[in-house]
Amino acid sequence: MADRDSTQDGDGRDASLTSVFAALAANTAIAIAKGVAAALTGSAALFAETLHTVADAGNEVFLYIAIRRSERAPDPSHPLGYGPERWYWALLAAVGMFVVGGAVSIWEGINALVHPRELEAFWVGVGVLVIAIVLDGISRTVAVRELRGRASKADMPLRQYLAESNDPTVTTVYLEDTIDVIGASLALTALVLHKVTGIEIFDPIATLIIGGLLTYVAIKLSGRNRELLTNQAVAPRHIDALRERLTAQPGITAVHTIEAVHLGPSSVMAAAEVEVRDGMTATDVAVTLEVVRDTMCATVPAITRLYLTPVTPERLTDD
Repeated sequence: MADRDSTQDGDGRDASLTSVFAALAANTAIAIAKGVAAALTGSAALFAETLHTVADAGNEVFLYIAIRRSERAPDPSHPLGYGPERWYWALLAAVGMFVVGGAVSIWEGINALVHPRELEAFWVGVGVLVIAIVLDGISRTVAVRELRGRASKADMPLRQYLAESNDPTVTTVYLEDTIDVIGASLALTALVLHKVTGIEIFDPIATLIIGGLLTYVAIKLSGRNRELLTNQAVAPRHIDALRERLTAQPGITAVHTIEAVHLGPSSVMAAAEVEVRDGMTATDVAVTLEVVRDTMCATVPAITRLYLTPVTPERLTDD
């Protein structure tokens, strides 16, 4: 299981904030520039990219709220902590990407197909899109560096980490910036082809592709956050690793049922039925289980809550 502290930087601040702040700064500047360029050029693809970037900037605000609210300590009203706050706000960000970025872009692309527009201020559009590609590329580099660091700590390939990570913030920023670079490149290609050939269809086609990509990513992110919000189980290989660690503890002879769910980013609650050594008194069992719990939580920081139920072979037979 991932180390609970793998999301913290050297100053104790959540490392996801670095990616979020970088993306917010880039997207705010790019959204303004793209909006002006879209108005001057009349390009549907540039307008779609403007909506896309506005949605991204709004999403970074949601992700910032997600990080801050999920860091609150457990209290009587939320004894298991506020970890799921991160998934809730990330889900809202994915919905915003779908509505503002995907659906509206597709609608704009269809409109541009039905009512083609003249291309104006060509070089303004080109300049803005080139700058957007550079800034989005820088933001994406920050997110990739953070993701690679986490994947390395978790000892898994980047692609696998992206699929299994229970922290949606930096993953969302990475996917947004990837689509930003692709979308801006498509819009730039459409502008150049429109200018060179005089054919308007390249612009709406690029707009539809951008909308389709945003919709696909939004659906994937929504699905991932839904799984986490509905108490998704920890990956089987982590369960197997936990079983091995428990079996190796003094006084534990076997481990039977194990259930583990995510409480938040790098925070897991686990419950296991363990078979204790024959001849132990009730006091011995209680002390053994307490020592095992303390040892496991200390050596596997991702486990924030561990419940152990002692069982005997006779009970297993009766069941």
